[in-house]
Amino acid sequence: MIRISLFLFSIVLQYSMLSVTAKAGESSTFDSEKRPEKWAVNFGHWEPEDGVLVCRQMKVDNHAAASRWQIPMTDGTINCRFQFQGANFFHIGFDPAKGTLDKKGHLYSLVITPDSASIKKHKDKADPQSKDQTMATVKFAEPLTGWHTVNLKAEGNTVVVNIDNQQQLTATEPTFGVKKPAVVFRVGGGDLLLDDVQVEVNKP
Repeated sequence: MIRISLFLFSIVLQYSMLSVTAKAGESSTFDSEKRPEKWAVNFGHWEPEDGVLVCRQMKVDNHAAASRWQIPMTDGTINCRFQFQGANFFHIGFDPAKGTLDKKGHLYSLVITPDSASIKKHKDKADPQSKDQTMATVKFAEPLTGWHTVNLKAEGNTVVVNIDNQQQLTATEPTFGVKKPAVVFRVGGGDLLLDDVQVEVNKP
């Protein structure tokens, strides 16, 4: 009887551990003076200030502000709040993990401007004939002001985006379901405020 109980306990424990592994998440409200762990800056200014992350393109870079929160995933969900303060675009996107695709460059991005949002499949930089492709788009009734929310869910080859729980975009593409080493954020043209970023990994 004791052996059976221990065996059942072992199964329950293993199942619980698998459940935790299958759905891991990280979040940040930028209340500290430092960026979250594993948040790498490639270009621009990404610094916490007054409880939010100030994201700013720098002229000296001659490149959009770009950073990567290094949380690997295949399937997952990203939530955040953002506010345009001079920026003219905000990207949340992904690169393919090394060796997963015969492609050079980014995979896809959610592209938000004050007037519209779209899901863009990025070109293969190794192919001169390759071009970016807009997979889905929506125009806002009025230009975005104040704080807004984004929910991006990547599941298999499909990505679904909700903005302010109203605007929905969906795109499906065979290459979208590969493993991704990080969540890529980009900002261009000025400042953008970012807060309450949550990344939940549903499939590592």
